[in-house]
Amino acid sequence: MKRVFVFFVLLGLLSTAMGAAGQAVPTFVGIRTFLGAPYVTKLEDLHADFAVLGVPFDEGTWGQPGERYGPRDLRESSQEYNHDLTQGFYYIDGDHTVLKGKHWADLGDIEIFPTVAAQTGDKITSAVRAILSKNAFPIVLGGDHSITFPVVRAYDVPVTVIHFDAHLDTWNGAPGNLDHASWVNRVAKLRTVKNIIQIGMRGLANDPEAVGNARKIHTAIITSEEIHRHGVSAALAQVPQSGDIYISLDVDVMDPTLAPGTGTLEPGGLIFSELDDLLAGVAAKGHLVGFDVVEVNPYRDPSGRTAQTAVRLMIDLLGAAFH
Repeated sequence: MKRVFVFFVLLGLLSTAMGAAGQAVPTFVGIRTFLGAPYVTKLEDLHADFAVLGVPFDEGTWGQPGERYGPRDLRESSQEYNHDLTQGFYYIDGDHTVLKGKHWADLGDIEIFPTVAAQTGDKITSAVRAILSKNAFPIVLGGDHSITFPVVRAYDVPVTVIHFDAHLDTWNGAPGNLDHASWVNRVAKLRTVKNIIQIGMRGLANDPEAVGNARKIHTAIITSEEIHRHGVSAALAQVPQSGDIYISLDVDVMDPTLAPGTGTLEPGGLIFSELDDLLAGVAAKGHLVGFDVVEVNPYRDPSGRTAQTAVRLMIDLLGAAFH
């Protein structure tokens, strides 16, 4: 009887394993890596096309704290698309698959030094440089928007920075204050940054100081109101053909009805189709070399739709850039 019992137990386990191999793993199973990508603990072991790096840092925020949990929320929400990533992503509209044959890795989170922003920034720059040295594409999960400066600093080739946001982030920061409201000023001073294009700024979220500083560093600004009035095609026509492109996506560029989980809400933002088409169109303007998604604050969105929408936008962007 014991042998028969063991036989049927093993048969049941085998059936379960075979069933699991033929379908997606349930979203509540497994370690939370981005899209279920392999977890690589040592950069020297990285062999992938796309490398995901979490930066759980929100000490640069002037608004609601909680963005330090953004990487965790994005990884959790990404489980909806967890599957064998080398098979790519299938779209029923158009009956096509993107990113097939691509290999992914999740490097986990960088080591954070609370209250020591400059030291944390050095860690970010070193990690991104290591990813680039392995010929992998960096996908950075923030964190507040102050993290973009140390990420862009890691590039040693000329780049055009395309910045999606409700805010210009060109305010005057206090000396030594590496906050999320002045990072664009610092990026503009990098010798490798040749152009900055800002898309989605709107409403009452900016002031003459921010606009004046943006003009001083000669950024191009395309507001949400302009996009609503004239459409995505007109906005993309203002984006010049570029070489290497880095995209920084603050989720508050979206309307709060779509993305309430962020620290500084402003009505009148972009809807999903507008932002999705803008990202795809921008990717066609040059060669995408990296991007970050920042300012996801799960404390302000129990529904999880902010992170879920951001994950979908990330996949669509990569599909457009690496078709």
